[in-house]
Amino acid sequence: MKSPSRYALTRRDLIAGSVALAATGASSAPALAKMPPAKAQAPGFFRRKLGEFEITALLDGDIALELKLFSGDTGEMEKLSQAHYQPAPPHTHVNAFAINTGDKLYLVDTGTGNLLGSSLGRVTENMVLAGIDPDQVDTILLTHLHPDHFGGLTVEGRPAFKNADIYLSEADAKFWLGTEMADKVPADFKPFFQMATGAVKPYAHRLMPLPQNGQIGAGVSTLALPGHTVGHTGFRFSSGKEQMLLWGDIVHNLALQFPRPEWTFAGDTDQKQAAASRLKAFDIAAADRLLVAGAHLPYPGVGYVERAKERYHYHPDFWPSKI
Repeated sequence: MKSPSRYALTRRDLIAGSVALAATGASSAPALAKMPPAKAQAPGFFRRKLGEFEITALLDGDIALELKLFSGDTGEMEKLSQAHYQPAPPHTHVNAFAINTGDKLYLVDTGTGNLLGSSLGRVTENMVLAGIDPDQVDTILLTHLHPDHFGGLTVEGRPAFKNADIYLSEADAKFWLGTEMADKVPADFKPFFQMATGAVKPYAHRLMPLPQNGQIGAGVSTLALPGHTVGHTGFRFSSGKEQMLLWGDIVHNLALQFPRPEWTFAGDTDQKQAAASRLKAFDIAAADRLLVAGAHLPYPGVGYVERAKERYHYHPDFWPSKI
């Protein structure tokens, strides 16, 4: 029998050496500085082409919308929300969209400004980070007069978009800017009317009525989608063979309202009409294979609608790293 080599290492020797080496390294290596958490997200803008148009999705922020604000069965809503891994309570993004047609720069909705808290109000900031000067905006298209859509119109009472014309449906203008409804509503609702009036007032000389289901400019048309508000309006942009429907607040929670479009939201002025407009928008988008953009779809808020029997599915758009 051969004697073991004097150079052979036992498993015990190997472990002992490794421990010693680790200890030596720990004592001699320079200490690494601890990196504090960044506590900040990337800037909220993303671009894609639509034919010759350039679309920039702008994130305003996010807000909680509890399940009790929706009309569905509580148990089924909880199951759908959990199946989509939504936080409790579910949150929704608030999005706006800038569309550069080459001739004009449109902005669809303006976010919340400083009206609804610190988790929101970043549309103008993200526009600037995206290289868009607010003074370059020619036309602002308001889907409706709710604070998360008109709040960014002003800064300390002055126009945030100095050169922009504002387009708004006549029905919403009459409802929110007149005195008839404002005088009738309970005291808790009066601030919403006051906020709407305050936001639009600096643009009074540049306020334009939206045509119902008509043209605004080359490749830009309206689609009446009432219910969420009396004059809630969608906008259809067309360039070459590509089209996009910006549908405002047709959806507030994708986990609930795509599979169950009949479920309405507490903020809907006319819930039956809101559900009918949702079905109308879904059917148009699915039949025409339109790209859709939603104010409350997960940022960047752009995708496609698929019809499957009595339900619908949402498919997020693929956003390329280069455009």
